[in-house]
Amino acid sequence: MQGRSALPGVEGDAWKEDEIVDETARFVHSGGVFIGVNEPSAADGYQTFFRMSQVLGIDQDTGARVCHGRMEYNIETIPGLIPEGARINGKKGLYLTDQETSVLAEENNIPSITYHPFGMGAGIYLSSFSFNNINTRMLLNLILYSRNRNLDQNYLTDNPETECAWYPDCRTLVIVNNSEAPQTASVKTDYSVVKTVLAPYETIIKVM
Repeated sequence: MQGRSALPGVEGDAWKEDEIVDETARFVHSGGVFIGVNEPSAADGYQTFFRMSQVLGIDQDTGARVCHGRMEYNIETIPGLIPEGARINGKKGLYLTDQETSVLAEENNIPSITYHPFGMGAGIYLSSFSFNNINTRMLLNLILYSRNRNLDQNYLTDNPETECAWYPDCRTLVIVNNSEAPQTASVKTDYSVVKTVLAPYETIIKVM
């Protein structure tokens, strides 16, 4: 995950090196995933502001494109991908650079979450990211989606305010409530579906 550094000479200037851009693009093309947040790979003085725009399928207008039109798009809705309550703040000036870029969410008619296939890999863009339980589950979902994995997997809770860990050697399931409110959680395992009610910040241990 890469954002633009606020300090000159730290992180941001590294994207002026063609070798870094080329190697990162090769990594994604070979099957990797590049997740960019806010101004990923941003560097002034190039044809694109995001130097990884060919991977992300999105770029930011810093003024040079003011007279150009923007590519139209539709929101692609994927059931379960973006949990209810997930929040990504929008960012002005974003525009799509590739018709294959899927817009998964928008704010004020500007894309805020996008997905772009690149070779055997993909680029994922989020216009912002703030840490909370629901946004963290959304990030996990995006990673699973980028690897063509089922979002409804065994040993994942159905409630983003909760999480679980599975210890196969001792067949023990640990379920944790990460919130200050009571929560219910359901976990599919290889043996059964475990349903439980957890008090605020409670941890429950179940031996299967």
